[in-house]
Amino acid sequence: MKRALNVSCLLCYQASPTPVCQWCEDDIFSFDTRKYKENLLSFGLISRHVRHCRYQRLCVYGLYTPPLSSLIHLMKFRHSLTASQEIGRLFVDKWQQHTGPKPDLLLPVPLGTRRFAQRQFNQSAVLALYIGRKLGIPVYQHWAIRQTDTAQHLLDKQARYVNAKHSYALTKHGIDGYVSEPSAVLRVAIVDDVITTGITVDRLAGLLSARYPHLNIEVWAVAFTPPPKSHLLNAENGIGK
Repeated sequence: MKRALNVSCLLCYQASPTPVCQWCEDDIFSFDTRKYKENLLSFGLISRHVRHCRYQRLCVYGLYTPPLSSLIHLMKFRHSLTASQEIGRLFVDKWQQHTGPKPDLLLPVPLGTRRFAQRQFNQSAVLALYIGRKLGIPVYQHWAIRQTDTAQHLLDKQARYVNAKHSYALTKHGIDGYVSEPSAVLRVAIVDDVITTGITVDRLAGLLSARYPHLNIEVWAVAFTPPPKSHLLNAENGIGK
């Protein structure tokens, strides 16, 4: 039985049996996990631009360039639940190519009070809940808080570092409910939508490792923002699909 066409693809508005048509999905630059050994921190063009003192692994679906950036914009600023589900699906499909161990817990990056009031949702939490449901991983949202609402994307790299240092804190109980004892080894993944400098997730990973020194910490993100004049899109780099 043939599937009925939706009104249009979210991105190109052509008739499509899926929310994102096959042509638009094929245009998305996604990282080939087999070529960078399932950890983008092993790839110099990214590790040189991303702060990663406190976490050991970085898993990203693709680059923050069109059409993926357009899909993320629909989720964040047009409140499109369909877009968020499609983003989650893309990430899950890519992650299922991995051979490494699965995290025990997903921890979405917290959103500030003012921004949450404006959007009425935390996009990182929405993504974490979708991914966690599909992969069978619990999600805990009340592990950390954002104490200020200054947007990181409006700041330069040094200002981002200073802002992140004062913006985040663990909640009183953190992830105590998932850690049976101080020496317990637990694998967690901090979930964010877009990584630019890595300063936010590194700060959060630092807070976690200070309280729970035996954690294995990963960062999962949908997209990485390439720095100016980046060569990431060059075919010779061999990291795209």
